[in-house]
Amino acid sequence: MTDPILHHFWASPFAHKIRLAMGLARVSWSSVEIPRVPPKPFLMPLTGGYRRTPVLQIGADVCCDTQLIAPVIAKLGDAERLFPNGCEARALMFSEWVDQTLFPLAVRVVITTALDTAPSDFVKDRGDLYFGSGWSEAKLQNELAGVILQLQASLKRLDASIHPDQYALGGLTPSYADVAIAYLCWFLRGRWADGPECLARYPNLCRIEADIESATDGISQGQVSQLDALDALQVAKESEPQSPIGIQVKSAFELGQVVSVRPFVDSSDPAVTGRLRYLDEARVSIDVDHAEVGSVAVHFPVNGYQISLQ
Repeated sequence: MTDPILHHFWASPFAHKIRLAMGLARVSWSSVEIPRVPPKPFLMPLTGGYRRTPVLQIGADVCCDTQLIAPVIAKLGDAERLFPNGCEARALMFSEWVDQTLFPLAVRVVITTALDTAPSDFVKDRGDLYFGSGWSEAKLQNELAGVILQLQASLKRLDASIHPDQYALGGLTPSYADVAIAYLCWFLRGRWADGPECLARYPNLCRIEADIESATDGISQGQVSQLDALDALQVAKESEPQSPIGIQVKSAFELGQVVSVRPFVDSSDPAVTGRLRYLDEARVSIDVDHAEVGSVAVHFPVNGYQISLQ
């Protein structure tokens, strides 16, 4: 099997999380760089319209959302390094908490403090993506001081929950839970002028960030090969999905039904529509056809995504 292909851009915080995860699991991978904002003409044919970053491609199987991509990475590499001592469920729950509680505060601070310097199309796109309907620059500015307080309170609680000689889940070796801490610190440190000063108050978080960067050789650059986006599309076209087919959980959905999948939260994300290929308590897969890639299987986590009949 060829290396998995990561569709990403280097400044993406969630892509950085997955790059760190692949470094920790010692997975070699190919890199396809995509635009920071839509349109993304060489990604959408693979995903059926899903636009978030990153996306992991394995032949004609396309995995969306880091909560699904991380377990896939574990199967491709050294699972014990990513989820030591059977901690996968706990690590994914921890990462989900970081993504849903801490990252929204962090991205709000970063975008608000960059309103005068970031490109307007980027601000508009990320505002629609992260803040839902009704957001405005004035509202972001008015609420900034309170959002910073919320962020600091959450970081302090997280830092205090970690023993100085241990990692996020209480063990002596890092896991995907620590990757979640590392990517958040990386984002705050690199995108917010006050980020380094803020993080300096939380020594356990800084220690974990440094340990993960060391354990993954930075962002695992030594295991990365570059791939042209058109070549990635050709890989999909010349492949067939290898993922399983079937319904493994009691539900109202049936195999082959036309369904749509979209993030459950209010955002500007379009729905992805296709034929239901697979469903269990963790993953939903749909078959999507596109002239540029043929038939691909697009995979999402069930948690956090709305599945609807069409």
